[in-house]
Amino acid sequence: MEMLKHYIKNHPTLLTVILTFISVGLLFVVKLFEVEPAPMFKWPRLILLTLISFSVIKVLNKLNWSEQAGLTSPMSSWHSKWHFAMIPLLLIALISITSANWPQVQFTPLAVSAWLVSNFATGLFEEVLMRGLCFYILLTAWGSTKKGVFLAAFVQALIFGLAHLGNLYHMPLIDVIAQVIFATLIGFGFAGLVYLTKSLWPAIIVHSLINSTGTINDYLVTGGGDFQGPGVTGYVVIIVIFTVLSVIPGLFYLRACEPHTVKAH
Repeated sequence: MEMLKHYIKNHPTLLTVILTFISVGLLFVVKLFEVEPAPMFKWPRLILLTLISFSVIKVLNKLNWSEQAGLTSPMSSWHSKWHFAMIPLLLIALISITSANWPQVQFTPLAVSAWLVSNFATGLFEEVLMRGLCFYILLTAWGSTKKGVFLAAFVQALIFGLAHLGNLYHMPLIDVIAQVIFATLIGFGFAGLVYLTKSLWPAIIVHSLINSTGTINDYLVTGGGDFQGPGVTGYVVIIVIFTVLSVIPGLFYLRACEPHTVKAH
């Protein structure tokens, strides 16, 4: 823990990069050993996601950051408009629904359970790690000024985006580059949402919903898990949508708040 505190104080950016890529790297290692065809419940991945999430939560507790980082902050301390702040990002989830192959969707108990559990586990993992721990590490270093808050939001979003480069081993380059851009854009929006609401939970909920609507075909359509990219034009449209519904609201949320952070313990 002392070494962690040292890096928080002296090398915050390097630490966030290390924590992110170790966590994501472990998930990719597990993915390499998945059986084909993949089972509905991918237990090794789910177990690892849960272990990493609870490890991050334990670190936040050890550092006495749980409340300040938004994990255990009481609802009474959340921004009074937190419900409305979720709407732009929720619209991304609503738009994603249009890509579902609804005539072939089957709501079987096993498929629905796997769909919900997997997407919530992923949303919890990514928000606790990126917007809970990594974003807060950067805020302790730079968050005393408005410029520092924006920089912390941008850097954690960029790290979140670059972490998707691991998909190169099984996806075409153009699709992975698009994923990196999407994740960076939405990571900035989530940072703004967390910073405004003073809680991780609105972001966890919205993130899980976005993941869920984007994976309807993967879990609820038989044989619907094969990835098909929308092409360059489609990716440009998605980038515009993410900019409007994530980056712009994120900028607004960050601007709307006075810098609020604490020094690392």
